[in-house]
Amino acid sequence: MNRLSLATALLLIGGLPAFGQATLSVTPAYTYITTEAPHGAFRLRNEGTQSLEVIVTAEYGVIESDSTGSATGVILGTAGRLGDLTSRLTFFPGRLILDPGQERVVRYLVEGADALQRGGHIVLMHYRMQERAAVSKHAIPAIATAISIEYSLVTPLVVISGPGAARLSAKVLGVSEGALALMLVNGAAFPFAGGVSVERDGHVLGRTVTAVYTQRRVDIALTAPLTPGRFTLRFDGEYPGVPAATRRYLLVPSPVELQF
Repeated sequence: MNRLSLATALLLIGGLPAFGQATLSVTPAYTYITTEAPHGAFRLRNEGTQSLEVIVTAEYGVIESDSTGSATGVILGTAGRLGDLTSRLTFFPGRLILDPGQERVVRYLVEGADALQRGGHIVLMHYRMQERAAVSKHAIPAIATAISIEYSLVTPLVVISGPGAARLSAKVLGVSEGALALMLVNGAAFPFAGGVSVERDGHVLGRTVTAVYTQRRVDIALTAPLTPGRFTLRFDGEYPGVPAATRRYLLVPSPVELQF
């Protein structure tokens, strides 16, 4: 199992300073589709000032918080109960050169999606970028051609097969006057992508949206202090960027009762 930091989604791997600004945008930032239409495209745009070489790969994994909730990262090689799409996924192109301001499309297809078992299936699309920095005439010739910087950007691609709901449990990580920190754990083969509301005595004290594949820390801003006692976490299916055709397969999980 390999964990990569999510502290910066655009991760600087090389240690040399950039002479330009490498900025790649990928839209959508995540994709939830169904077996009825198992295809689509990611749009890549070079928003920076230097040309980029982009290598596209696909790996099985998830975005997950550690057990303490102190860090959230990309986990490779495992995804809880979610299935692995890598053997069924084809995409093109796998390598692109993007000049500043240029836009390209990477198209993908999940082959044999109708044979997928009921539940959620995932792959992480990795966009590894290399910026070739301009070489100063004062640079030492022996190292001038080695000046390059590499970055990586990750976007989840999730296929939902059949209707079903996540099975969520929760643990309180911390409570302050204006916020509630939770760990949400998913025990089902379906992911959760939607809203989480904090309710007490019929009043909503706060709401946020999140995606939970296996386990995820969630911080909810509160409109009123949460005093000790029982409260309810209520879920909904409203998540930005998830089409209605997919939302009807992602059923709403049951509420969770908590006490602190």
